Amino acid sequence: MDFKEILNKLSFSEDLTKIEAESAMNLIMSGDISDPQIAAFITAMRLKGESVEELTAFVKVMRSKAVKVEVNVDGAIDLVGTGGDQSGTFNISTSASFITAAAGVPVIKHGNRSASSKCGSADVLEHLGAAIELGKEQVEQVYKEVGMAFMFAPMFHPAMKHVMPARREVGFRTFFNILGPMVNPAGVQRYVIGAFNKETAEKMVHILANLGTEFAYTFNAHDGLDEVSLTSQSEIFELKDNLVSTSIVFDPESIGFEKVEMKALMGGGKEENAEILTNIMANKATDAQKGIALLNAAFAIQASGKVKTLEEGKELAEEALESGKARKLFNDFVDATNDAMGTFKF
Repeated sequence: MDFKEILNKLSFSEDLTKIEAESAMNLIMSGDISDPQIAAFITAMRLKGESVEELTAFVKVMRSKAVKVEVNVDGAIDLVGTGGDQSGTFNISTSASFITAAAGVPVIKHGNRSASSKCGSADVLEHLGAAIELGKEQVEQVYKEVGMAFMFAPMFHPAMKHVMPARREVGFRTFFNILGPMVNPAGVQRYVIGAFNKETAEKMVHILANLGTEFAYTFNAHDGLDEVSLTSQSEIFELKDNLVSTSIVFDPESIGFEKVEMKALMGGGKEENAEILTNIMANKATDAQKGIALLNAAFAIQASGKVKTLEEGKELAEEALESGKARKLFNDFVDATNDAMGTFKF
């Protein structure tokens, strides 16, 4: 089946088979398809609604074309969100990542610049002095030195250059927002992923199950955040032992967190978000800012297998922050990235 036949099938709102979906994505990622055809494809998929089988096939192709980062990912975690929740919060998962790493859980985070918010993970880290455009060997070096690394997505998914013009032209959220969090170039087997709605969170956990993922939490908060929230309850899906749970309604008060107003979690541009992250690392942030970072870190620590319960994860997260370990790890990370890039200043 050639690409025009695939587009014709989609025009009738018919789902693609696994083979058709893999073929379509391979053609797109190889640069063999024109921008108008790619735009037609992602638009048709959006209108039809992407199936779990289609998305699983897309993830497989994207993973196969990624530059592989070769490190030991036993017990390692990636904390990431789909974006697109339009909330305007600060960089919560990025802040939680450093707390998680400081608690002794290896973190190898995959992220990008902002697409739908004012400040993405790459933007805030770069503003705080980290070198983000590291290649494979450089990321491997930082991870081995610090136990925490950041993989800037464009460096590891060169085939995505064929998709970007069409994505920019259509201007709406596409299935690539869903794929991005699941194509970690280091082959992480444990994920904590926030989604922009409950339906997407459920799709993602089933995709990860199809891909043989060791453990995953996917979630969406009732307030719309692609994080575990402090303003409301959240819908959590769990993948464990190849089994996917039905959604679990989680209340942060159940493990001792106090609920807050959404305005207490708001961020801004990179300057404001960098200041919030710095204050969290120094244990000088507001209770709301610190609390939501600790909450998401607790989920990550528990998802890594280091502890059995969220309460234990919370204790380790609090100790990592209050002891100064998180601040030290963040500073070590920034230094290590610049050292790896060759721009370290004594």
